[in-house]
Amino acid sequence: MKRTLGPSEKLYPMPVPLIVGMADGAVDVLAAAWVGTVCGAPPTIAVGLRKVRRTLEFIEASGELTINIPTAAMAAVVDYCGTVSGRTTDKFAATGLTLLPGETVRTPIIQECPYNMECRVASALDVGEYRVLLVEVVGTRADEAVLTADGKLVDVGKLDPLVYIPGTREYRGLGPKVADAYSIGRSIG
Repeated sequence: MKRTLGPSEKLYPMPVPLIVGMADGAVDVLAAAWVGTVCGAPPTIAVGLRKVRRTLEFIEASGELTINIPTAAMAAVVDYCGTVSGRTTDKFAATGLTLLPGETVRTPIIQECPYNMECRVASALDVGEYRVLLVEVVGTRADEAVLTADGKLVDVGKLDPLVYIPGTREYRGLGPKVADAYSIGRSIG
């Protein structure tokens, strides 16, 4: 039997990347679980950020950001970046995160995150207390250790990305592969 739970924003699980913004030489980072792919051509990601966030101010000033995918082992760092204000704390000094220059944007990426997306803001929309940014991915970088044998794709098992479980407020890693997409469905019918 199904139980009616009512309207909810909870989508299980949610990615929880570290978002970096930079303006006038100042850099800030936050953890954001309200992120999702919306288009493949051009490659576009939607990022929902509270309007009061300092990182959002930097992103709006520069028109750029980076999306950095942390590993499950980075849960404490991610939680810290999502719960401490950059207005009063240097999150990079506190966590030991290392910034590397962006290749296609001026905003830096985070070295400790094995997959990084360099983005430019294409448009923005206000929804309640959030600003939803549609950002075009203009470059990606990955540690060689997380790539498939041919070096063309990220192996998610090697990446071991951290995910967020809304409602219960948990961080988790991904489980093992279940099946091949665009293939397993052929077994039906």
